[in-house]
Amino acid sequence: MNQVLSPTVRHFSLDGTNSVPFMRKSPSPGAHSADSADSSDSSKQIWDKEALLNLSDSVRASLQGKRALGPKAEELRNFLETALKDEDRKHPTLDFDMIEYARLDKLLTELLAYAEALRRSTLASELSLAFRVDISNAKSLRRAWRRRFREQYFMLDQHRCAVLLDSRLRDVSFEKALGYDLGKWQTPASDPVSELEGNLQFEPGHWWLNLVCAMRDGIVSNPLEKPTNGRYGMLALPLLTGQEEPLSGRTIKYIREGKTSDMHTSLISQVGRQIRILRGYTLKSIWAPQAGTRYDGLYIIKQYGTKLDSKTNTHRLELTLERLADQKPIEDITGIPKPSQLDDWKLFEKLEGDKIKSTQGEASYLEWKLSRQEEKVEREEWRRSRLFRSSFSYPFEGHQ
Repeated sequence: MNQVLSPTVRHFSLDGTNSVPFMRKSPSPGAHSADSADSSDSSKQIWDKEALLNLSDSVRASLQGKRALGPKAEELRNFLETALKDEDRKHPTLDFDMIEYARLDKLLTELLAYAEALRRSTLASELSLAFRVDISNAKSLRRAWRRRFREQYFMLDQHRCAVLLDSRLRDVSFEKALGYDLGKWQTPASDPVSELEGNLQFEPGHWWLNLVCAMRDGIVSNPLEKPTNGRYGMLALPLLTGQEEPLSGRTIKYIREGKTSDMHTSLISQVGRQIRILRGYTLKSIWAPQAGTRYDGLYIIKQYGTKLDSKTNTHRLELTLERLADQKPIEDITGIPKPSQLDDWKLFEKLEGDKIKSTQGEASYLEWKLSRQEEKVEREEWRRSRLFRSSFSYPFEGHQ
C-alpha cells in the first residue's frame, strides 16, 4: 500500500524504531541566565551529522528510485518537526556547516519536488494528513533557513566545491595535456598498498571520483585500466571498459575487445588467485556504479582466455571471476554512490568542464560535453536491455 496516499497508514522505520538523528541534553541547574528566559533554549540540541547525512541519503535514494519516502519516513517526520522548532530558538543549533555536510538543502528540494509531482497527479484529498504536514514543515523549514542564512544558502554548492578540492580531490590536479581516456587528472606516483593494508583500509563499496583518486590512495599504482601488483602480491584490476555478463551464483564473465596490449596477459599466471576488482561507471555492467569508480571486493580468477578475429584483427578477452562469499554482498554496495556522493560527482563534472573550457576553449568543452552525453545514453540503453534480460533468468549472488 502506498505509504503517502493512504490516509490511515502510520510511518515507522523498518527496525521498528522512532529515532531522530540528535540527542537532547538538559542544562545543569544554575546554568540559566537572562538569555535563557526564552523557554525554547532551555535545553540544548546536539545534532549527529553522520546520522543526518544517513537520513538524507536514505530518503533521497528512496525518492529517486522507488518514488516513496522509504524506511526512514518516520525519522524524517521527527527531524522536520524538531528542526522547525529549533528555528524558533533565539540561537538555533542546526548550523550552516551541518546543513551543508548532510545535504539537508537538497533533501528539502527533492522532497518538495516529489510532493509537487504527487499533487499534479493525485487529488490533494487523497494525500495522507501526515504527509501534508511533512510537506508544510519542509516548506517552512526551507523558508526559515533562507531567511537565516540569506545568500549563503544559495551558495551551498560553491562551498561544497571548495570542500571537494581539499577532500575527494586532495593531491589530485587537472592536466590539460592529458588525453580524455586518462581523465585529464593526475596525482604524484604512490606505492600500492599491501594485501593487509588494503584489507584494513578498503572495504567493498569504497568510492572515488575517478581512478586517479584511487591511485592516490594506493589501491592501484597507475591511472590506466590494467592489473596492478601490490607489494605483497595482491592484484587489483579496474574494470572501466568492456562488459560483464552473469553466469551463475557469484560468478561473472568479463569481456573486453581490443589490441594485444588490452588483453591483460599478465593475468594468465594468476588463475586461481584472489584479485581486488574495481568497477567504473563506463563499464557496461548491471553492477557498474552510476558514477565514479568503486571497489567491489575480492574475486578469484577462475579462467582466462583470448580469441582473435582474423578478419578484423581484433582480440577478445574473456575473464571468468568468482566473488568471495565472506564479504559484504554485492547487493549492499550497488546503491553506491549514494545521493550525497552523486552531488560530489556533479560538482566534479562541472569543475572538469570549467577547466576544459578555460584551458582549451569552447570548442573542446562542447566536444567533451557531447562525448559524455553520448556515452551516458549508450550505457543507459545497454543497462535497460540487460536488466530486462536478467529479469527472466537467475538472480545474482546466490539467490537462486
